[in-house]
Amino acid sequence: MLTPFQAFYIALKLNSLNDEDALMPVFSEGNIRVYPYQVAAAIFATRNPYHKGVILCDEAGMGKSHEAMLIANELWYEGKTKILIAIPNGDLLMQWAEMIEDKYSIPYCIAQNSDIADFDGIVLATNDYIVQNIFEFKVNWDTVIFEEANVLSSVYQDENTFRGTAGSKQAKILKEFSKDIFKILLTGTPIEKNIMDLYGLIYFIDEDLLPDSDTYMKRYLRRPENYPELAEKVSKYCFRTLRSQAKKYAKIPERRHITLEYEGSEDENKLHNLINLYIEKPDKKAFPKMDKYDLALMLLGSAASSAAATTQSLKNIIKRLEQMPDTQTECEEFKVMLTAAKQIKVDTKIKLLADALEKLFPYMTKNGANRKAVIFTESVETQKCLYDTLKLKYKALVYNGSGSTDYD
Repeated sequence: MLTPFQAFYIALKLNSLNDEDALMPVFSEGNIRVYPYQVAAAIFATRNPYHKGVILCDEAGMGKSHEAMLIANELWYEGKTKILIAIPNGDLLMQWAEMIEDKYSIPYCIAQNSDIADFDGIVLATNDYIVQNIFEFKVNWDTVIFEEANVLSSVYQDENTFRGTAGSKQAKILKEFSKDIFKILLTGTPIEKNIMDLYGLIYFIDEDLLPDSDTYMKRYLRRPENYPELAEKVSKYCFRTLRSQAKKYAKIPERRHITLEYEGSEDENKLHNLINLYIEKPDKKAFPKMDKYDLALMLLGSAASSAAATTQSLKNIIKRLEQMPDTQTECEEFKVMLTAAKQIKVDTKIKLLADALEKLFPYMTKNGANRKAVIFTESVETQKCLYDTLKLKYKALVYNGSGSTDYD
């Protein structure tokens, strides 16, 4: 049932269909339920024709895909029929196809199976497919919607340096491809590790909206006194609704947060100390341009994931150092770290997780929930460790960029 506010809103808009911002044709579709914050996000995105794009960054589970479809439907009814939705992977693409098929009447196609140049409606394509067939996508798009846009946040980085990531090159290609097109970026995590992630998303929309990355970093990175200033600047391009803000009028499952603290083993602490000693060194040949904060996030983040993840990272660093001149001393330091990582036979955090699941599953069953858990990891190596531990007691499946599989 509609809340009084929703009913009033719909009635009001039905009486003013000539309003360009009405978004009312979408409401006639009957098979969708729209909440006020979703309408507000759609209006925010379409409010200024001179903006090059927006970031819709509602908290996870708030229906950003439906916000995007509100906008897509409005564009369709206005005669703007060239709409591209760029999606990181094929599984998520199929979820979008199923959603559009089930809940919307707007025409759509999947790029791999269609002649997109002559198609009017929504075109679904993965980021990889767009990059690999970039000339095929030289179409006069009315808008491009980027799903899981957090994968684009490295766009400002130089992919030829260690600071750059594997996705930097792809993000740059997608940015250049969409530079003259209105962009809608969807992400529940505009800041994953630090505010440079947010910088990357704004830069992807328009590189002239904020100062250069070094200036931005010096002014805002770990400078909370300047956060209000930053919030005022980015609020013109970002729309975010929290679950706590919407729960009064939207049926949102309640989340219960449980934090488990643990102390590392003697072997784990030894590895962490070796990593910290390296991070504090004034000169680091393996990471000459990386500041201590980013380096700590990378190395200690890997160590916090699992010993296996750290082992793989250290092997890659050693391999790179062995190909560089005058790095023998530093290479030996990393070999000492690698030996320490290999000495860790049991990951304290993985054991703690297994113990927690054993206690939580009976509680979930008692309260009517399914005995299921989704576990997110930092690396594939950690996935393998978890799988080896959990498969002994539970039915386990892993999913990563290569798809769903197991390691048997």
